[in-house]
Amino acid sequence: MVLLSVIEPVLILCTLCLYIILIWRIFKVKSKLQISELKNGLGKLPKKRKIAIAGLAFFLICFAGRLLTELWSPSMLMAFNYEEASKGQNPNGTRFNESDILSDEILKKVIERGDLKISVEKLSDLLTLSTPLDSQKLDVSKESDMKISTEYWIQCSPRVSMYRTNPQTVLNFLVDVYRENFTLNYAENDSVLDLSFDGLEGMEYLDVKDYLQMQATKLKDYLPGNSNESSSYREEGSEETFASLYEKIQNFIDVELERYGAFVLENGLSSNRDTYQSRMQYANHILETSRKKDMAAHDVRIEAIDSYNAYMTRFVLIPTYDEEQEFYMSRTKVGVDYFADEATEFLESATETVEKMERNTYASAQIGKNNPTAQIHKQANEQIESLKAELLNLADQSRELCDTYIEEKRDGYMQVSFTSPSVPGIAIRCLLRTLLFVAAIGGLALLNPFYRERGQSRTGGLKAVMKEKKRKNKKTEEGARHERT
Repeated sequence: MVLLSVIEPVLILCTLCLYIILIWRIFKVKSKLQISELKNGLGKLPKKRKIAIAGLAFFLICFAGRLLTELWSPSMLMAFNYEEASKGQNPNGTRFNESDILSDEILKKVIERGDLKISVEKLSDLLTLSTPLDSQKLDVSKESDMKISTEYWIQCSPRVSMYRTNPQTVLNFLVDVYRENFTLNYAENDSVLDLSFDGLEGMEYLDVKDYLQMQATKLKDYLPGNSNESSSYREEGSEETFASLYEKIQNFIDVELERYGAFVLENGLSSNRDTYQSRMQYANHILETSRKKDMAAHDVRIEAIDSYNAYMTRFVLIPTYDEEQEFYMSRTKVGVDYFADEATEFLESATETVEKMERNTYASAQIGKNNPTAQIHKQANEQIESLKAELLNLADQSRELCDTYIEEKRDGYMQVSFTSPSVPGIAIRCLLRTLLFVAAIGGLALLNPFYRERGQSRTGGLKAVMKEKKRKNKKTEEGARHERT
């Protein structure tokens, strides 16, 4: 099949050779060419039928060669259809690199999967990558011309058939390998749905609540992303949506975990009382230091506000328009406004720190004054197992729904199509080349009488010269004989 790709270049080369011969003959007989004779010769052009047959044969061979070549070695269009593609990013937000498509790693896997008898370097030479933007003249200094392509043309040379395969097979292997690599490395990271409870072993009862809450929060925070894209999506045979699972996980945090925490505090449960109380004491010491820093920062800003002169704190109203083009008077901010905002933030942070310290103090006091029985410990352990089972069930439901949704979503990340030959386009191109070919052989046929006449005249002249020379030689010989006599 490699010969198919050679047909068109060979025909073009033949046409070029004919034109070289035509130009050379025109140069040789230009002195004998007359417009009237050319017109008469054009009207009486010999071998018209043979020229027409040659032109038809040229057209059919050119058309068949080009058509079969495009059928044998089609171009492949790879289009990326996810939202981030237009920003030059992968689905997970990392930068998209088009060179990965034909990277050595991908080509090596293509060779292994197809059991191809070819090296990575040679296969790389047979594959080309281009984009529709390559043919456009873009001015990178203009923001309007800063475009990112989401479509890529990939072509495989017909010469790949020398390695006992064909271009379309190679491209199919390339798509499969790259799709798997793209999904594995650049699709959404859903590993957050994989929960692990290995860290619960030997953990304090109240720390178990915080740990389970952290795991549940990871699940809860992952779901809104999919919900925003398709809020009503449901798995076949299930009524669960991303929103309903979000509510269940939120209910688990607000109700089940809080109920467990209240049970632990009420009974003063602890795996090691002394160690836990010492830890709470140290935690409150660190929190107290943070509170003092926040309050000091708050006081500094209040002092700075008091130091401002009343004249300096005046503000200015500026006439302007909002996003809806409605007129209003905009108030400008001054330094006092920024200090006030920061003072409020530091005060809120200090207040939250005090609340944490109070919770730690209460928990330490409850553990210190209670002496729970083995039955209470057993109930707490049973609650932990129940909470773990419930959270795992929510994770499994989330995983099942997300996997189904993401699988459908990933199917649309990359659309691949192969080009089909344009029969009218091929026919027009071959017709133009046929016209050039016919013009060449027609020109040669038209000049042939003049060229033959020139050849005959040169032959006749040569014969006359030879005859004259022969006559002179004869006279010379006769003179020599006469002298000897």
